[in-house]
Amino acid sequence: MKLEESPPTQQPSVIEAPGKPKKKRIRRQKLELEYLRDLVGKLEMQMTQLTTRQREDGGHPANVKTETSIWKGIAERQQTERARAEEKNQKLRASLEGQLKLATKLERLLRKRPRDEEVAELAGYKRYKPLAVAPTDDEIFADQLAHVERAHLDANELFGGPEFANRAASFCDLQVTSDSGSDTGVAFVTKAYSMLPFDVHVAERAFWRAFAEEGPSKMSYFNEERLATENLVARSYALDFNAGSFQSSVRRKQTHRKYVDNDCVMLLWKAHTEPIEINGVKLSGLRCNQVGWIVLRGVNLAPEDAQSGLIDTSKTMMSTSLQSYCKMTLELQEDIADQELQVGALTNFVVNSHDAITDICGKLINEVLMEEDWNINGWLDNLAL
Repeated sequence: MKLEESPPTQQPSVIEAPGKPKKKRIRRQKLELEYLRDLVGKLEMQMTQLTTRQREDGGHPANVKTETSIWKGIAERQQTERARAEEKNQKLRASLEGQLKLATKLERLLRKRPRDEEVAELAGYKRYKPLAVAPTDDEIFADQLAHVERAHLDANELFGGPEFANRAASFCDLQVTSDSGSDTGVAFVTKAYSMLPFDVHVAERAFWRAFAEEGPSKMSYFNEERLATENLVARSYALDFNAGSFQSSVRRKQTHRKYVDNDCVMLLWKAHTEPIEINGVKLSGLRCNQVGWIVLRGVNLAPEDAQSGLIDTSKTMMSTSLQSYCKMTLELQEDIADQELQVGALTNFVVNSHDAITDICGKLINEVLMEEDWNINGWLDNLAL
């Protein structure tokens, strides 16, 4: 009988929300909205300026047609420089468009979140994040290991979308999606596809070196290897990285696994990242959880390429298709509510880190690909002496 009386006595404590955290949460949401409005305005202005500059540049084409070799050379150089400038503008435009879409989506989701919370409160219940003890390193790595051991089973579903169907496409896109499992209510998903002019053995070795072995150890000021086998690496490290105007210092725990199937190689990982400082702003109370897949497949070269006379057909030559999927969610701890200055830095981290990390990883991968191509295929044999 006493058990029947217990629910009514506990009910008020579930419905009533403590006033202080609610005020902090509302203050943080207002600050985030103000920052995002500002950011959207700045990005729209930059897009307008870039579009205007492109129109002005496009209004003065270089049409120099003459038989004189001197003027022909000048015209060709002008055309080359103009093509480089156009390519740079296109990359900048794509970056700005991506940032603008991301900031606008964040603002829209943030406006919706308080309404969802009000509806939940009126319905008689409210989600509370329990005060849990932070997981130990052993628990974090055990969770990561369990994930990478089974992650290959999800590859068909992740890469079955229409964006991966076009073999001629090449892209690296950041998207914002709703995610009830994230403290912010959103997840940041990066999808990429490209064709690499290297065979799959070169690509496999290069990506494994860059992501699981040498990359973290070269870039970090602290590195602790917890587990290392031929196909599995787990480590903790800390690093500083700079990419243009974006500077960040982070601590990271990650586990990588290489899974080899009949027709492909998969690199699978799960990582736990804590930003320490972003663009001069000290951070605490934020954790980024990331899972990722890279799928490499060997692709035969087109017959016309092999018959062009430029390729040594005595050896089997292949290129490699690369498919990539990465998902990041944010975990906010209680102490982040007391640090209003973090709001702008957190948004900057999400908006700018995609291009910065892509740039840094791209340069590292290119270097290692060239090294591995030399090591495995021995390009010296193909040089005409």
